[in-house]
Amino acid sequence: MVLIMPTHTTQMDQPSGRPARLLLGLTGALLALLILNLAVFDDLRVDPSAGVLETFAKPQHLASLVAVVIAGALVAFGHRSAARAAVVVAWIEISAFTFFHVIPVEVGPSKPYWGDGMGDPLQWVGLLSILAVSAAIVRVARRASKGTATLAAASVS
Repeated sequence: MVLIMPTHTTQMDQPSGRPARLLLGLTGALLALLILNLAVFDDLRVDPSAGVLETFAKPQHLASLVAVVIAGALVAFGHRSAARAAVVVAWIEISAFTFFHVIPVEVGPSKPYWGDGMGDPLQWVGLLSILAVSAAIVRVARRASKGTATLAAASVS
């Protein structure tokens, strides 16, 4: 008995259809929220001495923006690692924002929104929105990759 294997493989990380569009929308929303956080919710609004160029060019801000743009581009072009990249970027954002603003101890460059450096409601809206969208990216990407893995397993049997 000769088995003929298909010439193409199903990618486990590549969401397609509705999950891919949702992941692209969430990645775009994360980028918009990061920009809004710098311009409206936090940095430029609360620090009168901060300049636009200096704020956006800070290494942690620039790295976040570039990482989200790369993840969004991978999702938009349907790259096989798109979902994985989006999850990694989302977890980095969750970790970074938790370290910089949620942990109530000032360590290094962190600016906790608790205690002496109490954040105002607009700062909290930005922080919680970024955390929520990042968590949604993780959830959608994991669901999409599980669905793809289920489809791949079904097509093999």
